Amino acid sequence: MADTVSTQVISDTSGVKYVVKMTNISDGSGESLVKKIAASETTFMTEDGERKIAKIWWSVNTTKSNASVELVWDGETNSTGLLLSGQGYWDLRTAGNSIPNNATTPTGDVLLSTRDFVVGDNYTILVEFR
Repeated sequence: MADTVSTQVISDTSGVKYVVKMTNISDGSGESLVKKIAASETTFMTEDGERKIAKIWWSVNTTKSNASVELVWDGETNSTGLLLSGQGYWDLRTAGNSIPNNATTPTGDVLLSTRDFVVGDNYTILVEFR
């Protein structure tokens, strides 16, 4: 079996933004460094790793209190962009901030891993890149 996952592009506008919704209902097998965004297959994302996380909405519902979802910047040496659990919303742009891609030799791709997911754990994540 495998987790039931989906990735839906909400917005992919050249020079403006990229917004994606990712979901998972776990069968306990989890996800490990799954490529959720391939920069080369989008209009907005770039393969040089110049895009940044501007806003994020998340709901990570897990049985274990230490379970989480990790968004990873892909590169020669990957780098954790965010580690998420529980529910929340960050609008980093209101303070003039963002989460830059700091992977070594970045590809612009975004990977995702679940940590300690068991049967029935799930997530919904919306990420806006600018």
